[in-house]
Amino acid sequence: MLKKLERDALAADLAAVQNILDARSSDDDPIGVYQYEMRKADLEEKLSHIETKHDPHASLAVFFGGGPVQGSRGINADFAGGALEDVQELIKRCLATREIGPLAERGRVPLRGNAQMLVTDVARGSFGFLLEEADGDIPLIDTVLKDVVDEVAELVSRIASADEPAFVQATESLDGRILLSLRQFFRRLDEGEATVRFVEDDRDFLLDRSAVSRARNRTEAIDIDERGQEFEGTLFLLPDSKRFELHTMVEGQHVTLSGPVSRDVLRQLAGEPELDAAPIDPRDIPRVKWKVMVKVRQIRERGRATRTAYTLVKLIEPQAQSTFNA
Repeated sequence: MLKKLERDALAADLAAVQNILDARSSDDDPIGVYQYEMRKADLEEKLSHIETKHDPHASLAVFFGGGPVQGSRGINADFAGGALEDVQELIKRCLATREIGPLAERGRVPLRGNAQMLVTDVARGSFGFLLEEADGDIPLIDTVLKDVVDEVAELVSRIASADEPAFVQATESLDGRILLSLRQFFRRLDEGEATVRFVEDDRDFLLDRSAVSRARNRTEAIDIDERGQEFEGTLFLLPDSKRFELHTMVEGQHVTLSGPVSRDVLRQLAGEPELDAAPIDPRDIPRVKWKVMVKVRQIRERGRATRTAYTLVKLIEPQAQSTFNA
């Protein structure tokens, strides 16, 4: 079970036991009080233990409410199957984009098998499903798919957020095929008059009907054109926040490009063995000009001015010495 769901269930049980103990005394019911005190101690021990528990595999609980759900009895099968397929497809496309870069407009999504999730449990309340990574091996560190599922949950939350800056930031990482998956998912929810709740590690958020409608309107109003383009300039990297800033020339004008850094660039900085390159210290990067590949996205929304977003996707090679000496 997901750590948060397990913790919440234990906390609810502990609160119920405490309420029973508060209503009794040792004089009235010595055996009963003793048993509930033992139960309380057991629950407290389990809660303490779960805080140190960490699962490196991907897991995600998706709860549905609203139109397709009939209380705790069940959920419309067509809706549930389609919505879970939408979530799985979004995870697959985000994983492929993270690992190999922007996807072609059409064709099979690479690395589909690496993103496979299993439905391992059904959760009640509103009606939900627990999805877990198919790989049964126990890695020493978090799997790539765990990171991707975390990114998917964050993306869905931001796209539907009432906070406009959070939504704008989320669009920086969108490409055309991820946008299509989001559009399909929110359309299905909205047409089914459904709500959805995501629980992932310590993240737990609910998209009510207004949030679902807002997300659908946003994704259907967006159109994205993207291309790769080479630039030369003075580059600054912030690996911890996964952001970059590039001072360069465009059509004879000094401009500053900024945005997120791709996983490939982070791998270059780390000098991963398969890249056959030595690690790069980000502090050394501004001392020379660099030729880099940047993904340029034109984001158009109805009723708004076109926005341009940039993602640094590759460090190509250092150029001549720059005048930056700090």
